[in-house]
Amino acid sequence: MRYAILILLFLAALGGIWWFTQPPRTVPGEPSIDFDSAPAPRPEPRYPLPQPEPLPDPEPLTLLEPEPEPADPLQPEPGEAVPEPEPADEPEPLPSLIDSDPAALTVLRGLIGVEAVARWIRPEWIISRTVVVVHSLDGAAPPVEVRPLTLLRRAPQTGSGSADGPYWTEATAQRYADLVEALETVPPATAAAQYRRHYPLFQEAWEELGEPEPWFNDRLIDIIDHLLAAPEVALPIELVPWENRLKFADDELEAQSWGRKLLIRLGPDQAADVKGWLRALRRDLTGQPGLPQA
Repeated sequence: MRYAILILLFLAALGGIWWFTQPPRTVPGEPSIDFDSAPAPRPEPRYPLPQPEPLPDPEPLTLLEPEPEPADPLQPEPGEAVPEPEPADEPEPLPSLIDSDPAALTVLRGLIGVEAVARWIRPEWIISRTVVVVHSLDGAAPPVEVRPLTLLRRAPQTGSGSADGPYWTEATAQRYADLVEALETVPPATAAAQYRRHYPLFQEAWEELGEPEPWFNDRLIDIIDHLLAAPEVALPIELVPWENRLKFADDELEAQSWGRKLLIRLGPDQAADVKGWLRALRRDLTGQPGLPQA
């Protein structure tokens, strides 16, 4: 955050050799499976990534009679071979997903700075970890080991608003201030451009997860919409002890996804800043305005 969400590894399933050597069997009442049939075509993405606008055609020029110029001593003599013009620079090809960490680190350093990357970003499996975490934001929190960001160095300091118990206060929410400020230094249009450039790597990491949604970008937009709909909760928020930690005393708040609870912990002001950034990123990725501002 010195941005991370931008941000994204694993798993291949092994089938048993014995199963593949057996003839297909059917269960009464179930249709047989034709293993020779072609797989169903992949559906079109719900949110296709917009391509950059093409440059307009140049206006026609009015040709004037050229004035005679002195002979150029560098011009080739009649019959001499004319050198071919050098081709325009093309973007470097993308690395493979397994070798993508150096490229991802280079992009992140350009976006949020060298110090921020060294402080917050885990340098291994960046794209794959980002994909895993993005996918999880509308559900339960994933293990710390698979997150692309390191833990904050400052432990939350909860305040006590009454004798009833600890509270999540505005002072506690400020532990995220550096991350929110760093996120806001990255123009959403720049983040979207880098994401589009490296999208094949995100898509490859997504396909490795084996989820039914065929396109990672569709999943990303759904996650952004989920976060934009997070409730706005005023601070302080009452907490209760739970498994050697603290959780929201309000069962409805505690039942929210971990992505929405992250926004709630930021407090209303910082959450509004993050939502504004996400709304702009969504607009750049889809060409659509997204959900209305709460």
